[in-house]
Amino acid sequence: MVNRSQLLRRLLALGCLLLLCAGLAGARLMQLQLVDGDSYLRRSAEFLTTTSTVSAARGEILDRYGRPMVTNRTGFSLVLIYAGFWEDRPERFATLLDLARRVQADGRAAAGDEDDDAAADARAAVLGDILPITENAPYVYIGTQGSSARATLSDYIKNSADTLGLTAVQQAKEQAKLANEQSPRYDAAGEPIDQVAALDATELVSATAFLEAMRGYLEDKQGMPAGLSAGDVRTLVGLYYSMRQANFSNNATFTLAENVSMDLIAYLKEHHQQYPGVEVQSEAVRKYDTPYAAHLLGTVGPMWSEEWNTTKNGGPYKEKAGYNMNDDIGKTGLEASLEPYLHGTAGSRTMETDLGSGDAAQVAANAPQPGDNVITTIDLDLQKVAEESLASYLSGYGRGGAAVALDPDSGEVLVMASYPTYSLADYFQNDVAIARAGDPASPELNRATSGQYPPGSTFKVLTAIAALEEGVIDAHTCYTCDGKFEYGGSTFHCRNHDQPMTLDVTQAIKYSCNVFFYNVGKELTGARLEKWCASFGLGDLTGIELLEERGHAAGPTYREVQIKADPHWRDWQGGDDVNAAIGQSDNLFTPLQLANYMAAVVNGGTLYRPTVVKNIKTYDYGEVVREQQPEVRGTIDFSDATRALVMQGMSEVTAEGGTAATTFADYPIKVGGKTGSAEMTEVRDGVQINYTNGLFVAFAPFDDPELVVCVVGEGAGHGSSVAPVVRDIMDAYFAGAGTDTVAVMEAENTMLP
Repeated sequence: MVNRSQLLRRLLALGCLLLLCAGLAGARLMQLQLVDGDSYLRRSAEFLTTTSTVSAARGEILDRYGRPMVTNRTGFSLVLIYAGFWEDRPERFATLLDLARRVQADGRAAAGDEDDDAAADARAAVLGDILPITENAPYVYIGTQGSSARATLSDYIKNSADTLGLTAVQQAKEQAKLANEQSPRYDAAGEPIDQVAALDATELVSATAFLEAMRGYLEDKQGMPAGLSAGDVRTLVGLYYSMRQANFSNNATFTLAENVSMDLIAYLKEHHQQYPGVEVQSEAVRKYDTPYAAHLLGTVGPMWSEEWNTTKNGGPYKEKAGYNMNDDIGKTGLEASLEPYLHGTAGSRTMETDLGSGDAAQVAANAPQPGDNVITTIDLDLQKVAEESLASYLSGYGRGGAAVALDPDSGEVLVMASYPTYSLADYFQNDVAIARAGDPASPELNRATSGQYPPGSTFKVLTAIAALEEGVIDAHTCYTCDGKFEYGGSTFHCRNHDQPMTLDVTQAIKYSCNVFFYNVGKELTGARLEKWCASFGLGDLTGIELLEERGHAAGPTYREVQIKADPHWRDWQGGDDVNAAIGQSDNLFTPLQLANYMAAVVNGGTLYRPTVVKNIKTYDYGEVVREQQPEVRGTIDFSDATRALVMQGMSEVTAEGGTAATTFADYPIKVGGKTGSAEMTEVRDGVQINYTNGLFVAFAPFDDPELVVCVVGEGAGHGSSVAPVVRDIMDAYFAGAGTDTVAVMEAENTMLP
């Protein structure tokens, strides 16, 4: 047992030890603050310590057989540090303009050095200018009204209208605020529209007027030199706007240029004292290994302030781990929808810069972790065939179209093609962007998921199922067609067969007889058709991993929504019932919805969620992060007898005398399907234009369907006109699948025992 005297001695020793430690710490603090304080103060003034982000390489995107679609290569970027380059630097605009000119010259030189135009475009330096205004006069906005870039600029103009003195925008905002109170408007879902937010400021002020307003502001408030040429002002306004969108500050760097050459890097290193706050960073740059599937793959671009701070495009990213304000993020396609997997985790690098000599040294680093790799369900060979076939058969109509092919027993999408398309390799080249934005065919629209079309006669299969299940008709019900149907004082026509006929439901599908389905629609009504559309997913989001439009199914429910948004619409009437039954009226669906609806018909009533993701694996392919399983959205209850009748009708569509016989009557594999044509009207430049779309939804082999294909051709006239595209896709599919190289890649990344 320890006695009292021993305990006191131990406490005394401990107290002395604590006093000694406190004395040593105090002495050290005195040394740092009183003795060496001036020295450290001078050192802190002479050296600048900055921590910058080291971006992670994005994950790769491959097709279902492991063939690369998007990978990475190493590139070099010029990054501006706010404290060194911008803050309290009177010459900042002059230096910025000098750098911009050198980057532009570097890009032109790189483009001229390559024999391959695509390779040259991919490796040419790109200035970090996201202002959607042409680089050269006459200045106009780039992109269609409402596009993401123009919408962002519109918001900027509205928020800056007072500062820039843009009277027209100020007045329009006040009028819109008043309209919200006195004349509210509603969207298609019946929700009120914020008319201030819906205001497009780029329609109120010209690009030239905006640039001039910005010139005045930058000269008066930001120190930009006066008297610059219009071209130099455009360059500086573009970079200033881009800096604002990137939240350029002490907390966020700004990427001035990407893909800069070693020649430019060498020059800047040699003259580093002229360019304080400019760093060269190596980073992974997207490399596009295929010219196909641009809409599906999508684009990557610098994060905007809105995305950092708001819910736009998957944000707010400031609340998400692993993101910094200067990161590149997915903007469209899979790059955007799978951003959480593809992005990876950024690292960091801490640099100490001698402000006197300009010398910099790395003092700390945290390595980034690459993103996960995405193996898609797409068959790249089929995708190539589909895109080339669409271009071959649709180019003569001067419009566009789409093709979707999927597995009816899983929802896996093998093909998703939209025409016209565009190149991802040169997407950000200014002249290419201007040409793309000015193309009236809207090449950036993914018509497969966002094109909304009347289904025409492809809808008659659903009408037949609904009528059979609702007891409106049976297998023996017949109607005689003489080309006309009188109802409610109106005459409806059928021109789908040359002579009067009496038809049952299978023959009506074969010959696509309008009069048969007019009679059915009259008894079935739009209210019941709406219910069946909902069960087959028509007029609703499919749930695919891509941006898509909902479309809408014709019927009294949707008509009420239209009337709420615009009181000039009339109530639903009997004539609408008969028009809806043949796929016209208010019916608007996407090609993906039509393919998925047909898949549910041929597989017996299972509606799957379509997917373009097969699985997602770690950057080294060592582990599966996500294994996509077939997901059932719903089950449609219709009898085997009903299915047999509509399947028989679709069998005869491709047989002799059917509407697709010229393409498939002699095909070695039995194909079923349904053609369609849908009349369209649009007003362009004040002139009404009428045209007819062609549609064909098909499946094969008939007895055990493995593939469902939907093709839409804008202005193609009839489904038989796009049937050759379906045949080309089926030719490629049944010729044999590709080699599964994913297994090879996994083996190559497995450690030997």
